[in-house]
Amino acid sequence: MKPNELSIPARYFTQLLDHLESQGMPCRDVLSAAQIRTLNDRHARLTLPQVRALLTEAARLSGRQDLGFELGRLIKLNSHDVLGYAFLSAPTIDHLLRLAARYYRLMVPLFTMRYIRHATSAEVLFQPVANLPPDVFAFYTDMITVSCHGQFAVLTQGRQPVYDIFLSAPAPPYLARYRELRGVRVHFGDGGQRGIRLVFDACLLDQPLPMADLRALRQAEERCKQMMDEFTVHGNWRDWVEMMLRGAEDSQPKLDELAAVLNVSTRTLDRHLARQGVNFRTLAVQIRNERACELLAGGKSSISQIAYRLGYTDVANFSRSFRKVNGVSPGSYRAGQGGGDAA
Repeated sequence: MKPNELSIPARYFTQLLDHLESQGMPCRDVLSAAQIRTLNDRHARLTLPQVRALLTEAARLSGRQDLGFELGRLIKLNSHDVLGYAFLSAPTIDHLLRLAARYYRLMVPLFTMRYIRHATSAEVLFQPVANLPPDVFAFYTDMITVSCHGQFAVLTQGRQPVYDIFLSAPAPPYLARYRELRGVRVHFGDGGQRGIRLVFDACLLDQPLPMADLRALRQAEERCKQMMDEFTVHGNWRDWVEMMLRGAEDSQPKLDELAAVLNVSTRTLDRHLARQGVNFRTLAVQIRNERACELLAGGKSSISQIAYRLGYTDVANFSRSFRKVNGVSPGSYRAGQGGGDAA
């Protein structure tokens, strides 16, 4: 595994494959197809290509499209290794959600989590940190949504008023399974940002949890901090930032957003980039321009589509930025590459 690759905890896939194997599916074939020797090591981690190969083969052998939903049902609070122990020791749901947002990379490094508390309501937002393949994005959308709902129901003992989950993904073929979830309204094809948004009443956030243990919580959180340090980019900060910038779709990642994924301050990330001879702004402009040139030369997308893919709010801003760097308009650049000038 390369140091700058996103590495993904294997423990959740172990749960899924154990479940499928209990139903008679030959899971050894799944591991072989994904070039994975074993998932028995609880600290095992997978690359994104391995995850995709595993999901493709598991779907083929099982004939199921709802594997993310199925895994979401299996995940419990104690499924999250030492972070799960911290959750169980938290004094309130509010504290638990703040912990989850701070250390979410230990669970699902392909997504970020934000927790926003208002006066009478709260929101939890999950967004992909990379340009995920559609099948992986759909799998994680199901897994995150269903596991959050199940764990939320346990924590509130079913007393949380009916709440809403908004998904950017369209309704899946197994929509009936979502309709069976109790206490929640699930909305598909939400026009907001790509990802998942939970909106719920704040009435139960401060009620004490039954297993609260501040001493155990401090010990677990200290270990979580150590694990975050172990899973950081180990000297390849520039490579990692470049990967995230190249993988972004319909947005331009900001320095504070990437720092949040790594659970470091913007000053720390900036300092590490400076040691490698670059600053974030320069790198972001360079990568964005390289992507713009590649997309224009490819000729498959209109200029307006390219502008929005790169995170510009409108075509005029894209044209100004492109001309400033390259000395010509996007249309002229495309014409010089032998393509058309579709708006």
